[in-house]
Amino acid sequence: MRWSNVIRGFFMGITEMLPGISSGTLMLLLGIYDQMLVSINQLFTKKYKESLKFLVPLVIGMGIAIVTMSSVINYMLNEHATITHFFFLGLVLGVVPMMFKLGNYKVEFKSIHYILMIIVTIALFSLDYFVGEKGTVENVQITGTLLIWMFISGFLGASALILPGLSGAVILLMLGAYPIVMYSISEFLSFDFSVFPVLMAIGLGVLSGVLLTSRILHYLLKTYPYLMYALIIGLLIGSVFPIYNGMPSSVSEWVFSTVTFLLGLSISYYMSIKNNTHAI
Repeated sequence: MRWSNVIRGFFMGITEMLPGISSGTLMLLLGIYDQMLVSINQLFTKKYKESLKFLVPLVIGMGIAIVTMSSVINYMLNEHATITHFFFLGLVLGVVPMMFKLGNYKVEFKSIHYILMIIVTIALFSLDYFVGEKGTVENVQITGTLLIWMFISGFLGASALILPGLSGAVILLMLGAYPIVMYSISEFLSFDFSVFPVLMAIGLGVLSGVLLTSRILHYLLKTYPYLMYALIIGLLIGSVFPIYNGMPSSVSEWVFSTVTFLLGLSISYYMSIKNNTHAI
């Protein structure tokens, strides 16, 4: 087992609890993006043991993060939302220079690549604009139609686990599944196991989506690498919109927000350059 991946999984678990940030972005930062795609693709091949050695510690780390850090993150988002979101903004934008460098943009990028970046950025802005406030659910009536819809929602939302810059929460919000999922998780943790079919349906959807999306992305990155770099850059820039939570409202908040933004930017840039010395 690659037990060092427990630490990487821990940070990925934290990312999964943050609004607007994709695990794919963190995988780029940690330099494990391509290896993650390969490991998922090899799960059902003769090389499954090597894949499990890579993936199991990641899953363990993610579980530890969700159990131990959810209250801390919830506190920061509720009590210091603007300062915290500015850190996230820096963290995401710090990856962009590395993606331009890996894409060899000075040589390979043509007009089509920049057009694709602009289209994707505008698309994410539009998604954030049209997605309403997070609703609340006080009861879930389990039906066959609901379970099918949860499976489909999980399948579509799974792309956010793999594709950098795309948040699963945004997709689930658009589909109207987010409040149902949050309610079901809350009830299950309160030992109300009647919601288990909902969690099972969306879990199977996520698993199916990850397996299919990873294969598609791995193929596209190998076949159309520079178009995919342009797509990822557009997604990273566009993810600023769902992360942005408003401007600071006081001098002290401006100071702390600036510091956290620069801190996130520095950490992200340093990690991306250190961990990504070759193309995906």
